[in-house]
Amino acid sequence: MGAALLGSAPAAVRRVLVAYDGSPSSARAVRFAFGAVAGRDGEVWIVHAADPPRVVAEPRTEEEQGSEVEAIGQSLRAIQSSRDPAAGAVHVWIREGHAAEVILRAAEEARVDLIVVGTRGLRGASRLLLGSVSSEVLARAGRPVTIVP
Repeated sequence: MGAALLGSAPAAVRRVLVAYDGSPSSARAVRFAFGAVAGRDGEVWIVHAADPPRVVAEPRTEEEQGSEVEAIGQSLRAIQSSRDPAAGAVHVWIREGHAAEVILRAAEEARVDLIVVGTRGLRGASRLLLGSVSSEVLARAGRPVTIVP
């Protein structure tokens, strides 16, 4: 278990899971993940954790939640289609739940060698109050984690 900041991936990395939320940090994480498997006939899983509906003072409508997920989905499909197919497979998963839990479950399911996450996402300020997703993933992953600023 360990973390690296924009270093190079270990030589044995062939299966990488990267968390994506549409933030600049997560876009850099995706590029890092692609670089980690370049020339290794590897596989990259890009996972987005959609927040489950919740009761708050000003709840988002189903339409607002759906449009956010659709925007992320379009962005992920664009990333997937722009990837050089000769460089390995790319899988895109959009799952509902708390980001760290979704990332950790997906990493287990895909049996990845490495998890790549950004330092902070689109909801950075609120995440500071609840605890950092990247810190939680690092603490619980049981496999190498790279945190990309």
